[in-house]
Amino acid sequence: MKRHPGLVNRSEYNGRVISNIQRGHPHQVCQNLNERDSACSPVATDRTGPGSRLWLGWGAGIVLLTFGLRLWGLTATSLWYDETFVLHHARRGLMPALTGLLRDDNAIPLHGLLVALWGQVAGWTEFAVRYLSVLLGTLAVPLIYRLARALGSRYVSGLGSALAYATLPIFVYYSQEMRMYALAIPLAAAFAWAGWRLVVQESKRDAVAYVVLGWLMLLAHLYTGLVWAVVALWGTLVKVCTRALGAHKEARRLQRSARWWVANLSLALLAAPVVIWAWWRAGADATAVSAIPLGVLRWLPLLFGVGQYMHSPWPTLFAAASALAILAALVLTARTQRWRTVLWYGLSLTVPLILLFMTTLVKAKWSERYLLSSWGLALVLAVGNGWELLLAQPVGAQWRRRLQRFVAVVLIILWLGPGLVALARQADGSWAVALRDEWHPRPDFRGATAYIMEHDAPEDAVVVVGGYAVSTLDYYYAGPAHVFGLPLATQVLDTIRVVDLQALDTLERETEGRDRLWLVLWQDHLADPTSLVQSVLVERCRRLPVDASFINVGLLLFDLSDCRPLNRLVHPPVPLEVTFEAPIRLLGYDLRRTGPTWEVNLWWESTGIVTEDYTTFVHLIGPDGDLIAQHDRIAGADTYPTRTWQTGTRLRDRFFLDVPGGNCEECRLRVGLYTETDRLPLQGGGDAVDIAVP
Repeated sequence: MKRHPGLVNRSEYNGRVISNIQRGHPHQVCQNLNERDSACSPVATDRTGPGSRLWLGWGAGIVLLTFGLRLWGLTATSLWYDETFVLHHARRGLMPALTGLLRDDNAIPLHGLLVALWGQVAGWTEFAVRYLSVLLGTLAVPLIYRLARALGSRYVSGLGSALAYATLPIFVYYSQEMRMYALAIPLAAAFAWAGWRLVVQESKRDAVAYVVLGWLMLLAHLYTGLVWAVVALWGTLVKVCTRALGAHKEARRLQRSARWWVANLSLALLAAPVVIWAWWRAGADATAVSAIPLGVLRWLPLLFGVGQYMHSPWPTLFAAASALAILAALVLTARTQRWRTVLWYGLSLTVPLILLFMTTLVKAKWSERYLLSSWGLALVLAVGNGWELLLAQPVGAQWRRRLQRFVAVVLIILWLGPGLVALARQADGSWAVALRDEWHPRPDFRGATAYIMEHDAPEDAVVVVGGYAVSTLDYYYAGPAHVFGLPLATQVLDTIRVVDLQALDTLERETEGRDRLWLVLWQDHLADPTSLVQSVLVERCRRLPVDASFINVGLLLFDLSDCRPLNRLVHPPVPLEVTFEAPIRLLGYDLRRTGPTWEVNLWWESTGIVTEDYTTFVHLIGPDGDLIAQHDRIAGADTYPTRTWQTGTRLRDRFFLDVPGGNCEECRLRVGLYTETDRLPLQGGGDAVDIAVP
């Protein structure tokens, strides 16, 4: 096509379509999808823009700050299950790591393979394996910067978003954990940037980058699919609106190009095996079940803020400063009619939450870390853009500009001040600032193992409940004691195959010939929902002193010399053999009367797959039929209801009755199961078992 000598045809400027710019004219014309974009001003007149020494200095400073904050307190907490689970496979080599993680992990093992390669070069120390995450977390800075520049106008350098990312505690936390989140975040930022460029340029290079980065992103973490959903929806809406608005010729040409659709179709084909594997994992995975997060919006300001532990009003002020910065980004961006950016933020801050909630309907598990590469990334991008627009974008009178800049400074201080204080507490290992559950900060396996090694003997045994944390003990423990886990059959955090009565046979066998037993408890309410192992040891064995405590890890020591056999409770003292219409049998019971408190132990067995959750009732009935005492609760435990019982599961369930005076002549126990609607019938008729009290 013949070009006018006085015109320059440019396909892209800072991520925007700009065409036919008059050389040397003081009022350059910008056409960009019916947007008025002030980015058409010549950058050569901006001595503080990209390429200037001041700009490069700020950029280098933010990179160093990001790196330093992630090194700060890197080994303050010990490695824990999520990390040593990867190490357990990675230290065996590339192929064993690939097959083992594909079988057991909840993510395609791209990160695990990187760890396997990294460990061969850097070693397997705590610092070395976590240092890889530090590097990956720092790598995200230039990518977030580029994405922020693409989203912003000429008033946005991208440094504000980079600074927000560098100092947000939750991103620091997961850039210090040897897990895939540190890899997923830079890949998600690069993918989103490639998606933006592909929509506004439709170049072959951007299409290839979009497909490759999207595939790698999904291999890093399944929940980066939330980013793909946002980008795909955004790009589709932009292209549809281009036609509807009758945009200028260059935009219509890009809209007609098929590269956007071909790229997404190609990515979908590459992602198909990942989706099939994910569907299989959703059915096979039996990790900790959590409630569907109806209150997720309530906790997001804490999870992506300074946590619940900082004194009021700082968490609230931090959240408010974040919300105001996001509002400023939306309003000031809309003033320049950059509707694509407004749409991007609107979708990025809503769609991931909706989709994550929908996934909990398939698998009721939710964690804030699943939002890091989608909602969290949008948060720091919007906050950083808001700061920069408030500082630089003119809004009329001089006093308004000064007020706007004052507000920006206040918002930045309210972000950096509490954030750095929270990071200081996070770095000393006493807080996991951005997390909100009882398992954080990371459990102190290192301290517990060091204590065992100071006091152990060759005749000792160490049992870990839950047994999947044995990989963590193996990493730290170098003593002579025999180490094993319960449940024994799994290396994976599993709430289906839990400790039941049959585990007592394993406990007896594994401790044969041992004088003492160290009991390490982590997430034992999931691994041993009826507290079987601890209760048997406490009831039967002499407890020895342990004069130390450890964060989120329990440690007890028992003398085994006078309490064998440890499996004597596998069978009930009083057998019954009562069968219900559901595949559940009551094998027997035991009654212990200690003053006014009576303990009733019930032995259950599942003979098939149970399809409903039942509640057990234990009633003490007087001779005249009056109810003297009762204890009703979920059969099994809150973390192991009957619907999760596997065929052949055998449990001891404990109930306590408050009996006035401690005596009840001619009384009887009445035991049964019920749902919200009705009692579960017995196979021989009736809906309860009556047991005479001796």
